[in-house]
Amino acid sequence: MKKQMMLLTAAMIGVLFTGCGSDPVQINVNIPADTVTTAAAETTAAETAAVTTVTEAAVTAAADTAAAQTAPEQTAAAPAATTAAPAAECPYSADDLVGEWSLPGTFGNRNNTLTVRKDGSVIMRYAAGGTRFGKVRIDPEKHPDGSVSYWYAFCDNESTPWISFACGEQPVNRISSGQDGETQFVRVSLEDVAAEKMNNLTFLMKSMSGGGGDLETDPARTVTEGNETYTLVTDERFAINSLGKIAFERLLEETVSGTEYTHWKAMLDDCFREDSYILTSGAHGFHTFETGHGVTISDQTDTSFTATTNDSNQLDGTGIAHFVFDGTNWTIESYDFR
Repeated sequence: MKKQMMLLTAAMIGVLFTGCGSDPVQINVNIPADTVTTAAAETTAAETAAVTTVTEAAVTAAADTAAAQTAPEQTAAAPAATTAAPAAECPYSADDLVGEWSLPGTFGNRNNTLTVRKDGSVIMRYAAGGTRFGKVRIDPEKHPDGSVSYWYAFCDNESTPWISFACGEQPVNRISSGQDGETQFVRVSLEDVAAEKMNNLTFLMKSMSGGGGDLETDPARTVTEGNETYTLVTDERFAINSLGKIAFERLLEETVSGTEYTHWKAMLDDCFREDSYILTSGAHGFHTFETGHGVTISDQTDTSFTATTNDSNQLDGTGIAHFVFDGTNWTIESYDFR
């Protein structure tokens, strides 16, 4: 039994030395042949337990060492992950431009006008005639010093913009084009739009009331039919590329729609001869929208609103007009005087 214990102790010492990385030590023990099997079995069990204990200790030590080595590296690397600042978010959007716009000017001088809808769609109406449709997108422009500026770009699709305006102060009430940097459009209110359309209709009714209204005409050039006289129109206030009936038709299309357009188009046809001579005899009364102190907007939706003049006159009272957006423009669909 003493020999068996000696063998077991020697085996354990050998395993421990080996597991600790020391040079192996050979121990020669002579035991009788009949004790080898038992000793071997006991030694194997003890060796396994010793190896397990040493291995767990080694793994634990290795893990602790790795953690100790890794911790400083992670701590040192942490600042690098936060050194790159996130890209600045663009502060501009198509919503900045929603509403009505016009070239600076006063009533009587035909201007390009612009409408931007809530969905980012753009409707540009040209004074010389014609309309262009598009969408607003925000285009960034990177500069050599690393700074970025932005543009409101009007595009037909994903193509190159057909006009761009520099993004600047908010809220946006003036926009300048990129071509020449001059102010191109100023924001106008819905009240401004309504008042101008009412003034347009007053002008048209007055012009077609006989007597020629306050139009500039050439009294030396007339056409006579029966008892009616038509005089050549020379007034250029509402014309760019043409005079006479064509200019009036364009103004009528921009001002009224639906049954009102049908009614006033027939009146316009009766008032002109040879497309340039307007009726200047048989004058009669006409309605007037009193817009001197503006209008009040009510019942407003994305596609319609009602405008009521703040002033009135003894003959007509207060003017009320119901407006609709026909997909291109705000027009008077119906009106009344009370």
